[in-house]
Amino acid sequence: MNKATTKNFHAYSRFFLFGMTLIIGAIASGCTTLTPAITTSDTSRHPYQEKLSLNGRIHILYQQDGKEQSLPGNFEWLQNETDTNITLLSQLGQTIASINQNATGATLQQANQPTRTSPDLDTLLGETLGWPMPMLGLRDWLQGYIKNQEGKRIAVQAKENQTSIADGWQLRYVSWQEDAGKTHPRRIDLRRYTAQAGEVTLRIIIDEWKAP
Repeated sequence: MNKATTKNFHAYSRFFLFGMTLIIGAIASGCTTLTPAITTSDTSRHPYQEKLSLNGRIHILYQQDGKEQSLPGNFEWLQNETDTNITLLSQLGQTIASINQNATGATLQQANQPTRTSPDLDTLLGETLGWPMPMLGLRDWLQGYIKNQEGKRIAVQAKENQTSIADGWQLRYVSWQEDAGKTHPRRIDLRRYTAQAGEVTLRIIIDEWKAP
């Protein structure tokens, strides 16, 4: 091999190695880009609790007589294996309503009024407050779980603005929080349209989480 050929061979070798380096780098970069980001592992999710106590803030938007109504306030949530209870409070701490639902039906207590009962919670709330509240669904949704078509409870992916549809409601998990290394919802927005109250929106922020 003469000097010119040898020189050209070395130049070609350097060019080939440089090109291969670029190709390998591009492949590696492409693999990194295509790898999906892991948001929250299953082990970091707070397990579902039958017994649970929550405190937080709630903002209810609905329509009455063609006008939009706004009801901001606070709430206290308590559930066990059979009963679900939510107390709605004004921003000054006055009780607006205390609602209980169990296997036999629903009851609603308002200040200075007799307790009202009904086998159907939606009917009871529509007649008294003018807007619906999905108490049974909230047992799961407040903890970041929904039930699939087979009735199996599954965890919602813990990422911001994650949306789901359940029982005719559109759920948007706006934000999440950690408690003792376990992740659970921080803010949830619920939305649905009803014939009586028009478009209903429940904005829920969980401030305190108590589980056994």
